[in-house]
Amino acid sequence: MELNILQNFLIALGLGALIGLEREYARFRKRGHDYAGIRTFPLIALFGALSAYLGDLISPWILIVGILLAGILVIVAYYVIVKSSKAHFGATSEMAGFLTFFLGVLAYYNEITLAIVLAVAITIILYARSILHHFAEKIKKQEMADTLKFAVIAFVILPLLPNHGYGPHEMFNPYVIWLMVVFISGIGFAGYVLMKWFGEKGIELAGILGGLVSSTAVTSSFAARSKKEKKIYLALVLGVILANTIMFIRILIEVFVINRALLPKVIGPISILIVVCSIFSYLLWRKAKDAKGKVELSSPFTLGPALKFGAFFAVILALVKLADVYLSSRGVYLVSFISGFADVDAITVSLSQLAKTTLSLETARNGIVLAALTNVGVKGGIAYIFGDRKKFGKIILAFYVVLILLGLGLLWVF
Repeated sequence: MELNILQNFLIALGLGALIGLEREYARFRKRGHDYAGIRTFPLIALFGALSAYLGDLISPWILIVGILLAGILVIVAYYVIVKSSKAHFGATSEMAGFLTFFLGVLAYYNEITLAIVLAVAITIILYARSILHHFAEKIKKQEMADTLKFAVIAFVILPLLPNHGYGPHEMFNPYVIWLMVVFISGIGFAGYVLMKWFGEKGIELAGILGGLVSSTAVTSSFAARSKKEKKIYLALVLGVILANTIMFIRILIEVFVINRALLPKVIGPISILIVVCSIFSYLLWRKAKDAKGKVELSSPFTLGPALKFGAFFAVILALVKLADVYLSSRGVYLVSFISGFADVDAITVSLSQLAKTTLSLETARNGIVLAALTNVGVKGGIAYIFGDRKKFGKIILAFYVVLILLGLGLLWVF
């Protein structure tokens, strides 16, 4: 028991030292003030561990007094620094010190994993000061407003919705429908943030990050560029193929989150399609020259498209369920084929959800792959019709035809 306590104390010291090292580095680089450094932060963590230890050994009031003393230390330190420098400082280092105290407490109570994760997160936040400030400066008013809207639909509206089915065959579940809205919007939101964070870093990166938001948007954007920037057509083709590869990866993520029992059925054909796209992308990358690229995307979250997706998802969910009841698997495949013209996410989450109850795993798998291949065909048409047909559109359409034939063949194999 004593050896375990000693180990936890050493972990507390190590976590404090990690944060203290970053603060010492920041002070050396003149990015912080003289609140605490490589020696003080480990001592704060040790103070937290000792307070918890003595609280268990003698009285819980010792831990409470320790928390109060740590808080007073933060306040006094901030007051002294501001008064002596006669300038306004943020309280980042002081708050990091206060949190370090609780890392010591967590370490003592053997919550090692949580303590390590929080210590690493605190260190990253402290180190990324200039990056975060630069990122905040680039945020527009509309983007901030849309971020708040997304927070409302994810954390306020969702918990209030009833989680049970309504209507014939219990087709409509408000909670499930809204959960899918949050899930898909969240993927798009994350992609937009990454695009905003990295900026114009290259067509390859733009294709990958844009694929998180919309591979169709990437295809349309690069198709328009291919008519104006014909010299970099290979790089633009590469961006489109990478975006489509991300779409396949997104399908696997959606299936994994919603219905893990379905994943073994889907992962085979989808993984092969990912590998083929990756190999073709590598060959293109070797030939394509470096080029800057940016995909013009709309704001991170808008309520209108989110509600439209929710309605579309609800309709697809109802159609698939009715098709399965009255038309068997052929009806499901018909709905999958039609929905693939508009959106892959809706049919993927619908079939994944229904495969938990009434739909067979094989039918769900075939429907998802069919919808994905239909969507690939639509994007091939967009590239050929709206892009430079001689090079850009021709390459993408030819590759997508091969991809579709391969995908259909894989449905027979798996």
